[in-house]
Amino acid sequence: MRYFPIFLDAKDRRAVVFGGGEAVLNKVRLLRKAGARVEVFAGEAVEGLNELARAGEISLSPAADPATFDFAEAALVVSSAGDPVDAVISARARALGIPVNVVDRTELCSFITPAIVDRGTVLAAIGTEGAAPVLARRLRAKFEAMLPARLGDLADLIGSRRERLSGETVNVRRAFWESVVDGPIGAAALAGRADEAAEALDALIDGKLQDEQPTGVVYLVGAGPGDPELLTLKALRILQDADIIFHDDLVTPEVLDLARRDAERVFVGKRAGEKCIAQRDINTELVAAARRGLRVVRLKGGDPFVFGRGGEELEHLRDEGVDVVVVPGITAALGCAAEAELPLTHRNESARLTLITAHRAKDAEAIDWSGLTRNDTTLAVYMGRATASVVAEGLIAAGRDPKTPAAVLARGTRPDAASVAGTLDELPDLVARVGNGPALLVLGQTVRRSRPWRARIGDAITALSGGVKTNV
Repeated sequence: MRYFPIFLDAKDRRAVVFGGGEAVLNKVRLLRKAGARVEVFAGEAVEGLNELARAGEISLSPAADPATFDFAEAALVVSSAGDPVDAVISARARALGIPVNVVDRTELCSFITPAIVDRGTVLAAIGTEGAAPVLARRLRAKFEAMLPARLGDLADLIGSRRERLSGETVNVRRAFWESVVDGPIGAAALAGRADEAAEALDALIDGKLQDEQPTGVVYLVGAGPGDPELLTLKALRILQDADIIFHDDLVTPEVLDLARRDAERVFVGKRAGEKCIAQRDINTELVAAARRGLRVVRLKGGDPFVFGRGGEELEHLRDEGVDVVVVPGITAALGCAAEAELPLTHRNESARLTLITAHRAKDAEAIDWSGLTRNDTTLAVYMGRATASVVAEGLIAAGRDPKTPAAVLARGTRPDAASVAGTLDELPDLVARVGNGPALLVLGQTVRRSRPWRARIGDAITALSGGVKTNV
């Protein structure tokens, strides 16, 4: 390790910067965020520096002679003025004992700036000793995905109460703050419920909750339609912190592989034609796990609040006094349609989008199809594979055009995804062509703009031309 990692207090201290390009602008923004008094000296400056000067954020002066420049009281120096100015500035700053950074010239630097993940009070700095800045940026992106956006709020909350535990031993303090960070107080702070977190922390410090059984947190998390890269950053972080995960059949192994390796996994999915766990039993299991003080994840395919019974579970958990955090996911209609290049709405073509579910025949038969016959309505039918014929018959009987464009998107966003397009009266045959697995039915004029519809047209042209494809 050549560079000693250190955080420098720059607040209200003089920072001298030479050069006026984009690289300088980036450094100046960081220095200003740290509260430094920034003085920039440049012959020409990019507009961003001029804007900061006009706003009174920095002072901007013409280029100065580095050989005679007054570095008095400078806390640090940054230069990107080019040769030979950079070399002179580096030599003078080093001689005066002032930390100096010359952009992209590590041999002239006494300090380098790392890639930074900024969460307010919490800062993560990634450095490669100047050897591979692109790699540092890639690592920063990974840390950005892992660290909660409100991590600084949690740090501020803890910092504001640390003195109240100063009389306790080191071990007691460490165990106490671990319970705060990993428990419902930490979850509330990270979810943006600052007042609730502060009130609970004050009560815990005052000893009002000492005799109560510790309670965990339940996260209702949307896993998206299948592709693990479609998880939200928040969902990924929570999966990697979970103690136990209750997951549906629609959650792919690739998504589960992102969870903490030692987390317990409990399958609570529902499969057509098979005996499965009742919803009331799932609710009971979630409460029991939370009361053991665990971080519980209820992982659902798509979004927990779109045909996922997330609302029922939320109400039950709240009634039982369990802390709940809802993490939305990309629902199937959005993820599968995007993969198929199928816009669900389109100006002057589809002004309405309706999501329905028709898992069983009696579900489909109970739907009032008369409200879904407008030509400008795109209809997305969840869990409609087994009831495709009932869906088609109901819509056609209610007055929807049998030649309405239709698409079946099966196993969307997964490696084995398949999609076909046709018309409403062909819907049962389309379903039969895509194979097994979850499937979304999409009906409406915008289907004509999708990739499977274009493939259908290409196949028709090939057939008409005697098996020889032509460009149209």
